[in-house]
Amino acid sequence: MPKVAVVNTTPKTIFDDIGRLLDEAEYQKHVSKDVATTIKLNLSWSKFYPACSTNPYVFDGLLRKMIADGYSPRSIQAVENETVVTNIYAGTKGNNWYQVMKKHRIKFLPLIKATYVDVELPQKTLVLEDVFGEIIAPKEIFGTNIIHLPTVKTHGHTQMTGALKDSFGLYLTKKRHLAHLKIHEVLVDLLLLQQTISHSEFVLTDGTVMGDGAGPRTMVPKIGNILIATNDMVAADTVQTRLMGLDQKSVHKLQIAESLGLGSADPENIEIVGDYESWEDLPNFHMSPGKSPVITWNRGFLKFPGMEKFLFRSPLMWLPTQLSGLYHDGIWLPLKGKKWVNWFLEETEWGELWRSYSE
Repeated sequence: MPKVAVVNTTPKTIFDDIGRLLDEAEYQKHVSKDVATTIKLNLSWSKFYPACSTNPYVFDGLLRKMIADGYSPRSIQAVENETVVTNIYAGTKGNNWYQVMKKHRIKFLPLIKATYVDVELPQKTLVLEDVFGEIIAPKEIFGTNIIHLPTVKTHGHTQMTGALKDSFGLYLTKKRHLAHLKIHEVLVDLLLLQQTISHSEFVLTDGTVMGDGAGPRTMVPKIGNILIATNDMVAADTVQTRLMGLDQKSVHKLQIAESLGLGSADPENIEIVGDYESWEDLPNFHMSPGKSPVITWNRGFLKFPGMEKFLFRSPLMWLPTQLSGLYHDGIWLPLKGKKWVNWFLEETEWGELWRSYSE
């Protein structure tokens, strides 16, 4: 039975709370000191937006705890990729990650510079090989502990992000948009891939500020003051559905993964520890996933025969890319999103803590 730690936190106690969370989840049993550790950051937008990407204080808190427990900074690397609509270097700067890496003297590997190699899996994938024509992963992460740092937020393609969705940027290159129509099956295939090549896996999910509505960008942020940690990616996301107020049975990736023996999606088979004693004891933040115009357009067009090849497997790929950037960066952020950025940074204690990493 997987053990999932869930603890409450505040900006003043975040580092102690992360330490307590990891101890409750018995992370040292799963994250070996004898091999290197890969920390997978979560970049959903090159620009900063609340709940969108890994917060620097959670990244910092994880490293503080690991180093205090005897993990060598020389054996830790942070990684993240970029998409056709994100830039890894702008994202590292815009989300205040660089300061944390410099402070703890750990290595950063932009996955656009990684060496991707073929992987042979123990069983046939559901859709991954059919969609992409290959099964690959960066050789620099083979045999390492892999720790994911996702945030609690909605997503127009998958209802929620989390531990499984964070693997999207670890194993898929800029072609990842091809996976959207079979996204749940792709995420399960990526979980199988991760379990094949990694030494171990672990997740610290950040619910200090949550993203509600039309995620993963055009969201309404809300304060959550909560953290999740476990070595079971499926159990982590299952608990997250409870916090978000979603029916976990409707999040198909969880049911598929459990049916293949890749994790636990049954609340009765998940042990809750930390500040809560049971599944029923967990809070419900009543979140409602939605679809932005970009995702609505994307899913609508891809349903037409031949449209995927016409738009996403041809030189015309620049068109949806440019339209997405225009909508998110040029229209939605200045007209609607900016007020939420200002609210978070200027009116919340989490925003004050976030800003301290810019100084």
